[in-house]
Amino acid sequence: MNTGRWNPNIHYYPSVLGFVPANCREALDVGCGDGTLARLLAARAWRVTGIDLSAEMIESAREQSEEVENARFMEADFFEASGGELPLGHYDLITMVAVAHHLGTERALARSAELLAPGGRLVVIGIAGPGSVVDLLHLAAAVPSVKLLSRRRGGSSAPEKMPVADPDTTFAEARKTAHRVLPDSRFRRRLLWRYTLLWEKPRDAGR
Repeated sequence: MNTGRWNPNIHYYPSVLGFVPANCREALDVGCGDGTLARLLAARAWRVTGIDLSAEMIESAREQSEEVENARFMEADFFEASGGELPLGHYDLITMVAVAHHLGTERALARSAELLAPGGRLVVIGIAGPGSVVDLLHLAAAVPSVKLLSRRRGGSSAPEKMPVADPDTTFAEARKTAHRVLPDSRFRRRLLWRYTLLWEKPRDAGR
């Protein structure tokens, strides 16, 4: 996988791509930014929709994705988009990379569960804050890794004008929220101040 740049979010794109279901028809990338992940998903899904509240990010995504026929991009609110724009129970895959804390982690997870089709998968690469001494030690241990990886990849970069926000949960709170909202989800603390959250919606959901 070569995106032309590196940052702590892109570092975990292989984890996202590895959870794409077979025969993925519809994928939704929430907080798609400049569309980098959506373009990668387009090689594995029949159609990908990227959604972002930033007009500048959506404009950039569209400009960079002109040759990707099965990717489309929406400037819209993830929570307020109508059923015609984001149909309930429709998506085989929903991805969120460093986005859930912008939206409110609990609300974002619950909304994703509504939009997923039975058997659909949710992949979250999340950012959380320290809530204990152990958390602080983990965060401190990540600093050398970030510096090393950044040097090896030619420096860390992110899209211009990409919105930023402070974490809305600690790691412990994010884990509890995930297990409460998404039973049987898999939560794992990672280096680079991130966690991964994987969940598959039960196939009998809604019956």
